[in-house]
Amino acid sequence: MSTPAFKAWRIHQTKDDFCAGFEMLTLDELTAGEVVIEVAYSGVNYKDAMAGTNRAKILRKSPLVGGIDLAGKVVSDASGRFAPGDAVFAQGGGLGENYDGGYAPYARLPAEIVMAVPDGLDAFSVMAIGTAGFTAACAIERMERNGQKPQESAPVLVTGATGGVGSFAVHLLARRGYRCVAATRKSAQADYLKRLGADEVIAAVEQVEGALGKATWGGAIDSLGGDTLAAVVKTARPPGNVVCVGRAESESLPLSVIPFIIRGVSLLGITSANCPMDMREMVWKRLAGDLKPTCLDDVVAAQIGIEQLPGCFDKLIAGQARGRFIVKH
Repeated sequence: MSTPAFKAWRIHQTKDDFCAGFEMLTLDELTAGEVVIEVAYSGVNYKDAMAGTNRAKILRKSPLVGGIDLAGKVVSDASGRFAPGDAVFAQGGGLGENYDGGYAPYARLPAEIVMAVPDGLDAFSVMAIGTAGFTAACAIERMERNGQKPQESAPVLVTGATGGVGSFAVHLLARRGYRCVAATRKSAQADYLKRLGADEVIAAVEQVEGALGKATWGGAIDSLGGDTLAAVVKTARPPGNVVCVGRAESESLPLSVIPFIIRGVSLLGITSANCPMDMREMVWKRLAGDLKPTCLDDVVAAQIGIEQLPGCFDKLIAGQARGRFIVKH
């Protein structure tokens, strides 16, 4: 198949050099794969912003088209798994790291990382949920597998609550019947978080001196890391589950083992990019079922064109964004 040249946001990242910007590409210049997709939507995630601004070494090969998730329709599939016109999406699985990603009108991907859009969702809603909503749903799945129950009286805390993952975490916890406390320094967004389902909005998690603080949280989903995550672990009630999904504050974790051996707290990790396909399919089935969001109009801050990506990255890195930004191709 041949297509005209198209505009893509491409990143060149090596140990010593970095540049990113718009380039004209052809389909033959994309990374190899069996499935050619006409991209309708892609998402803008914090990870995309880090890759696009050289804040972190996200790429495992260079150059690559950015964008760690995309949705659209199949143009062709040499593997035979999909038929032309099928609604499909890809999220994680090496997209934007090993394979050219979603910031182009066409993608060519290995069949094993492409999924059919679940019944009950479409290309837009899958991208509105995107990596952010998938990560939040994985966090809840991990917590519940580890014994978390909605009927417990202690609230579940969500930090970085106005970000994409945080917004979905608040909403999906509320959908499951949990009492939810949302933590954000953006006081103007309190009404937004309450619309999503937060029972209470607080400014921040108080720092804790020593190994333990007052047992407060029945569980937590944290996207900040650093001192905030340490304080959350120290103040989790036994045997609470604390899920780490990000590092917006810091990669470090200044913590002793005391919360784990005294209160039985569990610290759980989520990898959305490397999630096994069987779990990925199960979580997306839940996102089309019992965890299906009803908040997409609130969470999607804007649909943007590909030309607006650089400014969107800057907003995300500066902590000035709320919810999700969707690229419409």
